[in-house]
Amino acid sequence: MYQSIAKMAFCRLLAGVLLCGVNGVYASGLSIKDAEHLALKDDIKFKMIQARSASLSELAVAKESLPDPQLKLGFANLPTDSFNLGQEPMTQTVIGVRQMFPRGQTRALNTQKIDASVASNDAEAEDRQQQVLLAVRESYIRIYLQQQRKEILRQSLVVFSDLAEITRDYYASGRAHQQDVVQTQLEVAKVEERLSRIQQLEHQERARLAERIGAEAYRELDPQWPEISQPEPAQQIIAALPNHPKLRAWQYQVEKSRTSEDIARQAYKPGFAVDLAYGGRGGQNPDGSDRTDFLSVFVTMDVPLFTKNRQDRILASSIADTTATQYALDDIYRSMKARVEEYSTTLANEHERLGLYQDVLLPQASFNAEAAFEAFQDAINDLTTLMRARIGEYELKLSHAALRADEIITRARLLYLQGEMS
Repeated sequence: MYQSIAKMAFCRLLAGVLLCGVNGVYASGLSIKDAEHLALKDDIKFKMIQARSASLSELAVAKESLPDPQLKLGFANLPTDSFNLGQEPMTQTVIGVRQMFPRGQTRALNTQKIDASVASNDAEAEDRQQQVLLAVRESYIRIYLQQQRKEILRQSLVVFSDLAEITRDYYASGRAHQQDVVQTQLEVAKVEERLSRIQQLEHQERARLAERIGAEAYRELDPQWPEISQPEPAQQIIAALPNHPKLRAWQYQVEKSRTSEDIARQAYKPGFAVDLAYGGRGGQNPDGSDRTDFLSVFVTMDVPLFTKNRQDRILASSIADTTATQYALDDIYRSMKARVEEYSTTLANEHERLGLYQDVLLPQASFNAEAAFEAFQDAINDLTTLMRARIGEYELKLSHAALRADEIITRARLLYLQGEMS
């Protein structure tokens, strides 16, 4: 048995040495700042949004340009009896150019609409970075919490194992009952089972983090609790919400919809096309002179007279779309405002509870457990009282660790709503 344990320990040590050899930079623990940097550097969606913005920027230049001119080649008034170009005086070989001019300010407005899309994408990219930071912070803190829980339970396992050994000795000397021995062994098994569950939870959280930073999610973490900035008061965050990148992205969407309205209004204005044609004539006049070539210029104009079922409908659709986008913006603002108020209240409550744990609950639980152990040694209290005291102490330690993690996560969520990258 001992050889098997030694073999397992050697394999784990060898695996650790190989891991350090392959990843020399992993010698130090993975800090929360390291995880943030790695996630931001490798975020595919952020790169996708940037590429989309570059695409739209190029499209904006194209939309502001006039349509390509059209070249016209052909024959006019060609006699069908002989197809002779010089037979009739009106027969022409025509070459011409046609240039379209869109209605009103359509070109400039199309560019303005695309510029709003680019600005919206840029704000969306900024918001994406902040969302990635929040997700990484939450995963990192939950991994750290599971490690803290494992450490607390390992300490508990040592205590209950020692207590089981003492109880067996007391049972051998007649100072304890067999039920006491069974009870201590049961507590040891329960702690071991709980350790296994926490190990599973840690693996799940590391897998979530690995989705963003790859294999480095499986490095050891820094031994200290992660530190992030304290958020501003709730009213300051709410006052600054309109500048949050998520809301700015929607504000640009509203601006884009309003520009679409303006484009729809341009449909009530006429569009123009200019045709310039040169007609070359063959043959001669009756007096023997060459026939004169012709130059033709035409201006074509749209006449939007019947607008009820086309222009009016398109404008009404654009106005409704703007209204819907504005409602979406208002709904997101209201949701973010409510979350600021919720998280701020939660954070204040967590600070109060942390103070209660540190000043009262943990010291009293430790004192109660030590007193119960001394009383058990002096045969004053029974084993049940001691077990309850020890279990209560470690449950409080586990709850305190969970509360610390919740407090940091709440701060991270408020920092996201604050629009901070720190």
